[in-house]
Amino acid sequence: MNATPGRTRARRPRLCLSAILLLVVCAPAAATAQRYDLMVQGALDSELRPLLAALEGKHEVQLDAWTFWTGRIGGRRVVISRTEVGPLNAAAATAVGIRYFHPRAVINQGTAGGHNRELQLWDIVVGERTTDFSGLEQKHGDADTGVRLERWGPLHNRLRLDGRERVEFASFPGDAALVRTALRVPYARGRVVAGNVGSALRFTRELDLIDWVRRTYGTDSEDMESAYAGGVATAMHVPFVAVRIISNTEWAHPTYERVAGEYGAEFVLALVRTLPQGTTAGR
Repeated sequence: MNATPGRTRARRPRLCLSAILLLVVCAPAAATAQRYDLMVQGALDSELRPLLAALEGKHEVQLDAWTFWTGRIGGRRVVISRTEVGPLNAAAATAVGIRYFHPRAVINQGTAGGHNRELQLWDIVVGERTTDFSGLEQKHGDADTGVRLERWGPLHNRLRLDGRERVEFASFPGDAALVRTALRVPYARGRVVAGNVGSALRFTRELDLIDWVRRTYGTDSEDMESAYAGGVATAMHVPFVAVRIISNTEWAHPTYERVAGEYGAEFVLALVRTLPQGTTAGR
């Protein structure tokens, strides 16, 4: 198989039949040989551009539908992951990336809409927790009685950690050490606050619904990936934090600002350079 320089298309494991009919799974590509300090995720190219520009010795690895780049930032072994957009992509890319690259920690970053009306354009929310606000349980409503928010309530995710009893997660915890480190990173464009990063496959624009989601789930921001990456990281016992920059608010700045992705990635690049080498956050 011919390979393009600087790029690897990882092969799916092949089943090899030995003379005594033993099934042997062939070894995966050499990229798994070392463990990485960090995997930094973004859904869009605009959310990755500053990080990729800073990545030394960049090597592209394509794993089915998801693209990764390996290299070093400030001496740290880093994997940059383009998850693509939405819950399906975020969960799958996180699981594939953790299994293949064995990162010591995962940072999911990118743009977000505001839920907390105290937040302004360019503010950054560091996820003390991430919440899937797509889960919805409704009380019965008869025909012709309309759609009523008072009949709606949250439905939470459950994980059977290590095959034991199922655990209900109203939200997924951010790693406390990573959160503390992120809050200390200097930032001139706005505020950096700890909060609850919400996720769903939505672009919510009705202020009444945004306010209902905030009251019901306690969310500060809205994106389409963080909680799903956070849930997978929790299930796979990898420290995780979400870092999201406010790119639009329906009450003050309803226009989505794409450049926010680059501003947020610049902040995360500074965070990566702050982290001690070979550790998640100076433990």
